[in-house]
Amino acid sequence: MSGPKVVRIVTREEVLEICRGHMARVDAALAEWTRVGLRNGSIDDEAVQTAGRRRDALAALIAADRFMDLQKQAATEESFLREDIQTRLAAASAAQARARLKGRRERDAASTLLRTLRASGRPIDPDLAAGLERGDADALSRGFLAMAQGEAASTVTSDAAAALRGTEPRRTLAEWLATQPPPTANPAVERIATRMDELGVWADDATMSAWRARLAEAETAPTARRALLLDGLEIETGRALTARRSRQSALDELHATLAELRVASVATTTEGADLTMLDEAAIIARTAEARSALEAHRASRAAEARRAAVLQGLAGLGYEVAEGMSTTWVSEGRLALRSATRPDYGVEVSGGESGRMQMRAVAFEAGGVGPDPSRDRDAETIWCGDVTGLEERLAKIGGGLVIERALPVGATPLKRIAIDTQQGAASAASVPLMKQRTLR
Repeated sequence: MSGPKVVRIVTREEVLEICRGHMARVDAALAEWTRVGLRNGSIDDEAVQTAGRRRDALAALIAADRFMDLQKQAATEESFLREDIQTRLAAASAAQARARLKGRRERDAASTLLRTLRASGRPIDPDLAAGLERGDADALSRGFLAMAQGEAASTVTSDAAAALRGTEPRRTLAEWLATQPPPTANPAVERIATRMDELGVWADDATMSAWRARLAEAETAPTARRALLLDGLEIETGRALTARRSRQSALDELHATLAELRVASVATTTEGADLTMLDEAAIIARTAEARSALEAHRASRAAEARRAAVLQGLAGLGYEVAEGMSTTWVSEGRLALRSATRPDYGVEVSGGESGRMQMRAVAFEAGGVGPDPSRDRDAETIWCGDVTGLEERLAKIGGGLVIERALPVGATPLKRIAIDTQQGAASAASVPLMKQRTLR
């Protein structure tokens, strides 16, 4: 296939730009993972150091020219960091739920112990009674000790006491607590409390205080009012959590996109703005604006790099390349270059803005006079070898060329480009000046 071709060009500069963007997204995700995790005690120094080592390993892939590996692994790492912090926050919320259940169990046990001590008729220290009414863990321990001492002083015979001790060892506080009936837990209360734990990561203190006060009121309210309070909190906190998760996801994407822009040295109106005050719709709009600016910048840089790489490669293959040709290519959409060894033949390249280029061998003629058409097939065959040479040169500098479509030799007549001769010139073989541009 040596006729006209459609090829896709990828340059090292374009790939590096993409890889740097991936690393910027990982860095943004890592910064958020660290900030939220440390703030909520969900990660420790060892976890931070481990994550940092994974990040450095990704950066090393760029230095080793393992660009495809970097793009795959960076996306995986970014996703992992965003999911991991949510898993850690969920674990923290579960731990808080277990702590609440333990506290409720201790309060119920303290209440039972206080009733037992009062029923025994023995005097009770007022401070101890107040502590048990509050459910203090320390008061519970002192109360259990007081009960044990009272039992030891009870009127039992020494033989009976010895027999009792021999068959039933004295219980510890933990063992006694284990025998107490579990507190009656309202599933709705637990569900709302756990949800509020997760919301506490983002919500302001005033909102959280109001929610917790309403939940505490619901736990002791009469049945009818309790149901109303819990229903209201169920709906309100559920909506708040759904909205918060959605907004946080949008905000994460905005931060990642802005990080890519900073690496690319592209300024936007969003950079430096107070994003904490934006609602989700505004965040999505800012992200779209930032993404559009980033894609436009990358497309422009990539097209420039592709043109430069192709011109450099063709120059190395013996085609005449002059300063300013890249600008001509942009303004006219195409460019014809003459072979230094075969001045009446050359190559025309066009496109390139989207990554695809059209390339074809061409013949030059002046005043209607050009090379013998019988030589055209040879020119196309030579051009086929030049395409292979161009592919090899691009590969050496970290780029690539992929032929997406090609026609066989002779499938279409060789395009002829009319050029102007310099004064006194008589043949197409000796013309250095083309109508579209100057070749020197």
